[in-house]
Amino acid sequence: MIRILRHTLCLVLLLTLAACSKEEPGYNPPAVATQTLLLYMPGRGLINYYERNIEGVSAAVTNQIPGDGRILVCYQPEKHSSAVMLEIYYDRNKRRSETKTLKTYDGFNAGNPEKVRQLFADAAELAPAQNYGLIIGCHGKAWIPVASGSLSYSMRRSAEDDLWAAPPGAKQTRSFGDKGYELNITELKEALEAQQFRFDYLIFDDCFMANIETLYDLRSVIGYIVASPCEVMGDGFPYDRIVPHLFETGPVADRLAETCREFWNLYENEYQSTTWKEQSGCISLAVTSQLDALAEVMRRINEKGKQPFELSQLQYYEGLMTHLFYDLGHYVELSCGDPALVKEFTTQLDRAFPPESRLCTKQFYSQYNNGSNPVHFYTGVSVSEPSTKYVAENRMTNWYRDTH
Repeated sequence: MIRILRHTLCLVLLLTLAACSKEEPGYNPPAVATQTLLLYMPGRGLINYYERNIEGVSAAVTNQIPGDGRILVCYQPEKHSSAVMLEIYYDRNKRRSETKTLKTYDGFNAGNPEKVRQLFADAAELAPAQNYGLIIGCHGKAWIPVASGSLSYSMRRSAEDDLWAAPPGAKQTRSFGDKGYELNITELKEALEAQQFRFDYLIFDDCFMANIETLYDLRSVIGYIVASPCEVMGDGFPYDRIVPHLFETGPVADRLAETCREFWNLYENEYQSTTWKEQSGCISLAVTSQLDALAEVMRRINEKGKQPFELSQLQYYEGLMTHLFYDLGHYVELSCGDPALVKEFTTQLDRAFPPESRLCTKQFYSQYNNGSNPVHFYTGVSVSEPSTKYVAENRMTNWYRDTH
């Protein structure tokens, strides 16, 4: 009897092991995904926020999301000279999201255009797809050349050349690449242009990137761009809320419009619920195919000549001692003396920046004056031409040259 029992137990054990050996893996990536989303977060100045963002993405991943899509994350968890490419996926056996390493990079430099070009190419090779989306989350200063100096968090405030200095006690905002590891926008464009595929959209989780000089440079390599004309608080986008929208089946513009609304809603209705957080969330969606037509109207406005106006009346988007980013639509309204041209520009501006995706809080926070600043006019995109800073450099931008 005991011998029979032993044989029975052995048989059960063998059957169990056989069943385990035949268990389906918890994740089988599609040969070609419907969409690959790459979240690229270079630098280490915001590493704590990056880790929370990755947690947000993981929280959004379910047995339905991303479905037949894939989500990759490239960031620098250890040092500026290395990076890692991860995939966040849903494990059916464990019934939860998991993370695995797809590739590691030694000798990486986020300020080297060739390194950035390679990681974009790697994303498509590691997770080939029918469509691609890109999110860049880091520090940013729009079109301003790297050679002009990095965003500085020094405590000096009075020096004339210390344009980017923040006062003591300022809250963290996002602003493109850590000091010494930055890319010019033209270099980012070249890295994107070199790919054998095209990203359908780009979401900038960075300060100041909804800037016409910046967006105009990227118009030929990206179809849609979501960005903020002012600073973005350190927490950035609510990834647990936007990721599901990005993997919906509707038109790209509709999905990005929902992304804009989720961002705005967080900062308008929820973020300020604790006393130390700021009601500061301005966002917009750019349809880059409409920017050439916008430049053409702007060129005719400039040919007509500008009427004088008080610069102090113009809506600005940072708390710098010398303002650098002004509202583009407001600038045209104040400086153009031809009502018909203003109307034509406004109509084209609405095509390039759909009003339903131009959302703002009543004020924005700037770490450069460590306070809230009013929003009294908002078209969702800035321009630097009226500024008295970087005048020579601004006149070298493609936007300026094509509109003058």
